[in-house]
Amino acid sequence: MIVLVTGCRSGFGQNIALRAARAGHTVYAGLRDLNTAGPLVEAAKGLPVHPIALDVVDAAQREAAVARIIAEQGRIDALINNAGVAIGGPLEDLEEDEVRHVFEVNVFGLWALTNVVLPHMRAQKSGIIQNISSVSGRMALPGLGAYAASKHALEGMTEALRVELAPFGVRVVIIEPGPYKTDILGRNRALGRKAQRPDSPYADLSARSDALFAKVSASAEDPEDVAERCVDLLTDPSPALRHPMGKSARMRLLARWALPDGVIEAVTKAALKRAK
Repeated sequence: MIVLVTGCRSGFGQNIALRAARAGHTVYAGLRDLNTAGPLVEAAKGLPVHPIALDVVDAAQREAAVARIIAEQGRIDALINNAGVAIGGPLEDLEEDEVRHVFEVNVFGLWALTNVVLPHMRAQKSGIIQNISSVSGRMALPGLGAYAASKHALEGMTEALRVELAPFGVRVVIIEPGPYKTDILGRNRALGRKAQRPDSPYADLSARSDALFAKVSASAEDPEDVAERCVDLLTDPSPALRHPMGKSARMRLLARWALPDGVIEAVTKAALKRAK
């Protein structure tokens, strides 16, 4: 299969690209900055992995990346939309440009790239779209509202795409990881500018949220688990829509299904109270 993976600098993207190549697929590994390709290139020696310039918010790069793949391979069989960013801070403490950036990367850029790929998949009457969401796409936590909102949007968009594309033989799935050791917990997560101010009315909440976040991050799981699932799904003829990944994600989604909203809120407030 010919596979395009976005956000391959590290984490899920890099792991998916390498595992897919080891499974015999030809992989185009999207990178916002090709100067960061060193670790991927080193790890991929001898494997059919092709680093490609692809900032998902750049229309010209979206078009060029897909055009190159079609020119070189004549087809594209899988798009794994992994590139994403996060921002922390209470919603009132976030500024418009910060929230817009999260949505530009996590929602609009993903949607636009998918639309560049789809005409080729429809023409060949086959393909798979894998959208890397998050457990936050179904259950938001305080201090991560903007990120959760972007993933909620992605979940809804993916549900619609799955039905719209089924007549064309294109499969669509959502991957919903909990906390994993990736850059979404580090380099790709920022704290809103106003949220860092000590005079913020949410200063205590932010401190407690960050303490809870740090605790959760310390027990984050190995991203190779997600990569394995993504590669397995490439050849699954009838995959389920949603794929929660990790113990934390499964526990939170079970709680969402089984407990009233009031109980979940009470548990969240108690966890924040114990934090810091």
